[in-house]
Amino acid sequence: MTTSLPAPRRRARRLVSAGRLLLLLACVPACAASAPRRGALDAELARLLPGPSAGTAAARLDPSAWREGRERLAGLRREVEGAGPRTLRVRMALREPRTGHVLEARGAIAVAPPAIEGRARAVGSDTPEPEGALRMILLGPGGTTALDLWARGDRFRFAVPALDLLRRGDASTPRASLRGLPVDFLRWWMLHPAAGTLLWYSRAASTDSFVLRDGDAVIDLRVNDRGVIGARRTTWSTAEGARRRRLDEEVVIAEGMGCGNVRYAQASTGLLITVICEAEERERAPDPRAFVDPDALRPGGGS
Repeated sequence: MTTSLPAPRRRARRLVSAGRLLLLLACVPACAASAPRRGALDAELARLLPGPSAGTAAARLDPSAWREGRERLAGLRREVEGAGPRTLRVRMALREPRTGHVLEARGAIAVAPPAIEGRARAVGSDTPEPEGALRMILLGPGGTTALDLWARGDRFRFAVPALDLLRRGDASTPRASLRGLPVDFLRWWMLHPAAGTLLWYSRAASTDSFVLRDGDAVIDLRVNDRGVIGARRTTWSTAEGARRRRLDEEVVIAEGMGCGNVRYAQASTGLLITVICEAEERERAPDPRAFVDPDALRPGGGS
């Protein structure tokens, strides 16, 4: 025989769970370890999407292999760009690094892809968006806003409203100050996961392996013939006159480029997140207000 908790106790439990989720998300930068370690998904990435062996390192020297790599990378980029403006309804499960407890949140992600060949994407207005825009709002237990991320071009706003936490930045923001915040990774993954300068390519075991440079980050991107995609993004410090050091390492494994299950691990914090895409809306573009700086929408607000 089972008994249910009284309503006041159920509400209290939801509020406690919401508070734990908010506190964990808020302390991500402060909780970052002094030196990033390999994340929880590394072994799975190697098993599902094996990397190239040392013997294939000469592939870059083969002009035909190099051309094949560029063509396959261009195909991935066309697939991402062709998805168009869309809204994803998602469910997220986040594992606390210290206790192992799993906390859940639900919400939506509005995506306006980058421009194709210099033309503006249709995001509900005629405003060009050459670098894309993103808005993600997640609600924790009890309906409390757990996370509100806005990104447009190189600008971003990361907020946990219930805790009055707000971080803003742009291209001039030192990467070291963003350590532990997955802002750069989310922009790269959601808007242009195949972006970056191709440094190296090989194909083995039905898997394409690319090494890309994206600003201060180096990405090991792998895609197999079943459409499974994985990436390891390593961010490095580039402070002038300072010794180059690894800031963080993030790994993602996804069922494919579109709406599907995605798992994410962050080495510096130990965060392990599973995102389940429950629905995708492509027929109707997201409300263009979603891509406006949230502070600019408020009376007297500024950017």
